[in-house]
Amino acid sequence: MNTSLTQQALNEAKLAVTEDGKGNFGIAKTHYIKVIQLFEQIIKDESNTQKKNTVIRKCQEYKKRVEQLNCILSSSSPSSQIQNQSSNPKANVDALSPLSAVDKLLNDAQIKLAKAKKQDAQKNYQEALDLYTGVAEHYLKAIKETHTHSANAESTRSCSVSDNKLTATEVDVLFKTSHINGKIYYPWLEIDLQEQFTYSELFRDPDGTVNLSDKQKDNFGAWVRPSQITDNPRMIAMISSTSIIQDIVTDCSFVASLCVTAAYERRFKKQLITRCIYPQNKLGQPMYNPSGKYMIKLTCNGIARKVCQLVMVDDLLPVSRDGTLMCTFSSNKDELWASIIEKALMGGYDFPGSNSGIDLQLSFVLITVEKLIHLHSHLILTHVIITIVRLLVRVLIEKVHGKEFWMARILVGDALITIATGSMTDEEADLVGLVPTHAYAVLDAKEVNGLCLLQVKNPWSHKRWTGSFSHLDETSWTSELMKSLEYDRVKAGYKDDGVFWIDFDSVCKYFDSIHMNWNPELFSWRYILHSSWPISDSMHPDNINLSNNPQYTLEIQNSKKESCAVFLLLTKHITVIKENKDYITLHVYNCDNNSGSSNCLDTIATFGEKIYYPGKPFIQGVYINSPHILVRFNAPTGTTRYTIVVAQHEKMNSLDFTLRCYCTSPFTLCEIPQKYPIEKKIAGQWTPLTAGGNKSHITYLNNPQYRVSIPHSSNNNKPRLLIMLEGPKDFAVHVKIAWSRGRRVASVSAKDILSQSGDYRHGFCYCEVEDIQPGDYTIIVSTFEPGLCGDFLLTVGSNVIGFSVVPIPAEGAGMFKKVINGKWIDGINAMGCPNFGEYHRNPCYYLNLKEMTTIKVRLQTPNINPIPATNIKIFEKHASTKKFGREVASSGPYTNYVQGVCTEDVALPPHGYVIVFSTWDKGITGNFVALLYSDRPVEVFEENGQ
Repeated sequence: MNTSLTQQALNEAKLAVTEDGKGNFGIAKTHYIKVIQLFEQIIKDESNTQKKNTVIRKCQEYKKRVEQLNCILSSSSPSSQIQNQSSNPKANVDALSPLSAVDKLLNDAQIKLAKAKKQDAQKNYQEALDLYTGVAEHYLKAIKETHTHSANAESTRSCSVSDNKLTATEVDVLFKTSHINGKIYYPWLEIDLQEQFTYSELFRDPDGTVNLSDKQKDNFGAWVRPSQITDNPRMIAMISSTSIIQDIVTDCSFVASLCVTAAYERRFKKQLITRCIYPQNKLGQPMYNPSGKYMIKLTCNGIARKVCQLVMVDDLLPVSRDGTLMCTFSSNKDELWASIIEKALMGGYDFPGSNSGIDLQLSFVLITVEKLIHLHSHLILTHVIITIVRLLVRVLIEKVHGKEFWMARILVGDALITIATGSMTDEEADLVGLVPTHAYAVLDAKEVNGLCLLQVKNPWSHKRWTGSFSHLDETSWTSELMKSLEYDRVKAGYKDDGVFWIDFDSVCKYFDSIHMNWNPELFSWRYILHSSWPISDSMHPDNINLSNNPQYTLEIQNSKKESCAVFLLLTKHITVIKENKDYITLHVYNCDNNSGSSNCLDTIATFGEKIYYPGKPFIQGVYINSPHILVRFNAPTGTTRYTIVVAQHEKMNSLDFTLRCYCTSPFTLCEIPQKYPIEKKIAGQWTPLTAGGNKSHITYLNNPQYRVSIPHSSNNNKPRLLIMLEGPKDFAVHVKIAWSRGRRVASVSAKDILSQSGDYRHGFCYCEVEDIQPGDYTIIVSTFEPGLCGDFLLTVGSNVIGFSVVPIPAEGAGMFKKVINGKWIDGINAMGCPNFGEYHRNPCYYLNLKEMTTIKVRLQTPNINPIPATNIKIFEKHASTKKFGREVASSGPYTNYVQGVCTEDVALPPHGYVIVFSTWDKGITGNFVALLYSDRPVEVFEENGQ
């Protein structure tokens, strides 16, 4: 490595950091630029790859810092943009040009960042950490201030949140999803309009050149500037869809979208493309920049952002060995906009392909420039509302939209449309002049004497439709029709530019899907929110359990006589390049009987209350792996209420998302509040010993049980309790909470049940208690069939601070156990209750205790049908007589529970005792089983009723 250059760079770096720390940003910037120039010379001369990469990384860091300083300096007067030598530049800036709240936050953030780096370099790590934290906080506040402004612009007449300011959660989501494919995409700020684009040297992306596709690599010649391939480079010569040509990059859906967008802007004179590209002149038109630096304004992951990290897009374009451009370009050879946009959005040319329902958002589609997430580059250009309509069956498109409806929307500029072919053989495709699995742009639509025709373009700019109403169709075209469409079939035959006319019937027959992108300005009332759905420990997808899904209330006030249109758009935030395996959708549930549902089986939700069981929604969303989901419906006259559920099938990843609502009537859209802010989760198991089944089984008492304790609360809110149980999806499960003072229960009567989940349900069930009194209760979790072994998850939620949930030990846990097998025999020992006068002849067992012992006895009759009412009593035994002494324990009244009867735990002193097992009625015969639990070893033997 050149020692002299390295030493010069080090000296300049020290000066830059020193001035940066003092806040002398103009001086610091000058030194940083010198460092960068020296680094670039070192990189050029260095032969050691490892050392070269190290210098490249450092060079990129300094370039990023220069871009940060540009943001600060551009907010001050023109003179201070060149050099600011004040010892207190911030004060001067404030005096000369008052900063906005956002500008001040960014300014403070940059100052803190410089100080943080200085402390970091000096290994004062704690001080540096504190400063870095402060920087992050300032950026978060800046994001919030910026997006609040744009949110207000979009939703000033909508949700009940009157000021529409972002919540802390929304700020966190937008900040987190600023990191995309390893780069940071900062929010678009007004200060970005003052970005510096002019340099003494040609601008070059410090991240290097973008990736090429395999075909490009095979033919690659060089990276060139526009000035090297044309004498008069211009950003825009003429906005035209016919001039856009797709080259060897496999991004037909993207190019088709650009074609539609260009056609729209040209036809309706509304800026789409021209408003997104910077730098711009005083008329707001994008300009060619001789320095080679451009910036594209996008909406990405829910907010307007810049296509850059801390750097912009350069204009280096790939050409083949024969000098031909190998990217999307314009047939107007001086025009650059298509090439620059493709490079900015793709993030590389090794593009796997997407669909134009997504990419049409990518093209600056729709009156407001906001939204496109591309499957590969994961960036958004325009804000559109996507509808994908399958055309496999003609009647479907007629039923869903009707050709007159959506063709009219094209004519008036309400929608932008692309169409796509499906799979077909090469022979089938060549026969009609189409390309399999290919996207086409719909440029125009006409209706002449009841005949519906579409003007379509192949983004390749060659290979045209050869069927009905093509340039080869001599019989369908009439002079009147050609005049109406300003079309000359014969002249069209001489030039294959990929543009053709096709009738609606042929579209339905040969194309697989239509992607319609709606203008949000059709809707007077709009609202946007951002949220995050973290990965949970739920055992099941949301076709079983909706308890973890984000849910929202939607109330529509429609004062019109006719129904009003409602569009809901869910957009997934994407941060990494990978196959999108997240299948998402939206479900809509009725909260009113008059909400337009024609199916009496639809689930009627309680407005403002969370939905736990999927049931049958008013609108059942279809799970697809597109990052954009659109649900549309009509709300009837009056006030109607709905619950909107965000759904993710087989949830394996967290989901950050934006939800937008568009409506032609006033509405409110709000997240359903958390009724149970405190949750406790317990992972448990049904084992061979605890899988007791439902209450009709003798083993029901063995099921896992939990004591939930509700303390007294000073909160005026009513104490509430939620219990949710998830088990294997093929297990029918049930949960109940019983009045039992938190003790284990063996059987439960109706009067003992505080709440339960109802019928056994596969995989998931829940129950709620709206006003629970302080105290201890018992939760029982069970499967319908006994012996089903598997894991379960118990979730207990409440609004009471300090509530607790603990497992209740199994009956007799930690005690010695003896099993007594006995039998009632008619005429010998089946003597019934004391009312029959021979109670003492019932089966009796002698118990000899030599020390203080706690015992518990359970009696069961598994083989006697019907189950008899039984009882256990324990008496002291007289030493010299056969009479029973004092009664010391009992199972209570005679009952015929399946699980039998049981005594309480009783502590008995050393003595002899007699245990008597009896039935209520005399002459009941059959075998019985008694379980004797004791905390010390005991001896027990049959007395034979003597």
